[in-house]
Amino acid sequence: MVAPSVRDATASSKKTNSALLELLQPITPELARVEEELAEQVTGFDKRVQHYVDYVLRGSGKRLRPTLALLAGGASGRIYDGHITLGVIVELIHIATLVHDDILDEAQLRHGLETANSRWGNEVSVLLGDCLFAHALKLAASYPTTEVCRRASEATNTVCAGEILQTERRFDVNLVQHQYIDIINMKTGALFAVSCELGASLNGSPPTVVESLREFGTNLGIAYQIYDDCVDILGQERKAGKSLGTDVKKGKLTLPYLLLLQDARPEERRALGDMIFRDEAQDREQLSALVARNDVVNKSLITIDSYIARAEQSLTVLGANQYRQTLAGLLQYLSQQSRQLLQTA
Repeated sequence: MVAPSVRDATASSKKTNSALLELLQPITPELARVEEELAEQVTGFDKRVQHYVDYVLRGSGKRLRPTLALLAGGASGRIYDGHITLGVIVELIHIATLVHDDILDEAQLRHGLETANSRWGNEVSVLLGDCLFAHALKLAASYPTTEVCRRASEATNTVCAGEILQTERRFDVNLVQHQYIDIINMKTGALFAVSCELGASLNGSPPTVVESLREFGTNLGIAYQIYDDCVDILGQERKAGKSLGTDVKKGKLTLPYLLLLQDARPEERRALGDMIFRDEAQDREQLSALVARNDVVNKSLITIDSYIARAEQSLTVLGANQYRQTLAGLLQYLSQQSRQLLQTA
C-alpha cells in the first residue's frame, strides 16, 4: 500500500467534506440548529464540569446520526422542533460512546483533537461519558410521549451490549463474519436505526414507513461501520483525523482480517492471528501482500455494497421528495468513499 503525500491527503479530505456538505444542502439550516442546540447543552451541566463537556461537544464529527434523524423526518413528512431535539439526543449518545470507546482503545486522537482520556485520564473520561448518556436521556424524557425515551434507552443498551460482546471476543481468531456483523449491528446499526425510526415516528408515520426507515438505518449503519473498520486498517491517520490501527492493537478483528482468517487452514490461523496482533512493520508488509493476494479488498467492497443495496431497497416505500433523494445520495456517497479507499489500498 502506497501512502499519498500529506498534501494529497489534505486535498482529498477537503474535497470529500465539500461533497458531503453539498449533498446535505436540503437540511443545512436544520443541521445548523442542531449544532447550536448541541453547544447550548453545556449549560445543563454543573459549572465546574462544563469545560469537559464543551471540549468533547466541539469535535467536528460528521453528525451522521442527527443527519439521519432530520432526513427521515423530511422524507416522511416534515422536519420540526422535535427532530432538532432528536438530533441532539442521538449525537449526545454517540459522543458518549466515543468517549468510552477511546478509553477502551487507548486512542489519542478523535476528530483531529486529543481524546478526553488522553487529555484528562480514564477516570474523568468514564464519568464524562456517563454524564452525556444521562443528559441525552433527560432530553428524551421531555417529549409528551415516552416512545422517544424508551427507544433511545433501548438503543443505548444495545450499543453498550455490542461493546461488551466485542470486548469478549478480543484476540479470538475463531470469530466468524456473521458474528462480527452482529456486533457492529449492535454497536453502530442500532443508533443509525433509531435515528431514522424516530425521525419518522415523530411525524406519526404508518408502521410500514417507520419500519422501512429503521431497516434503512440498520443497513446503512452496518455498511458504514465496515467501511470505517477498513479505514482503521487501510487509511491514513492525517486524513481520518483519528488514531488508526487501534482495533488491531486492542485485539478487535474486523472484516478485512476476518476474510484472511476464514480462508486459512486451521493450523495457519493462529500464526496468522499472531502476525495480525503483533502489528509490527514487517508484519504489516506481509499482511498487505496477503490482503492483495487473497482478494480481501474486493470481498470487503462486495459486502459493503450488499448492505447498501438493502438500505436502498428500504427507501421504495417512501414518496419522492428531496429528503428521500438525499438519503439515496448518502448511500452513493458511502459507496464512492469505499471504492476510493479500497481500490487504492
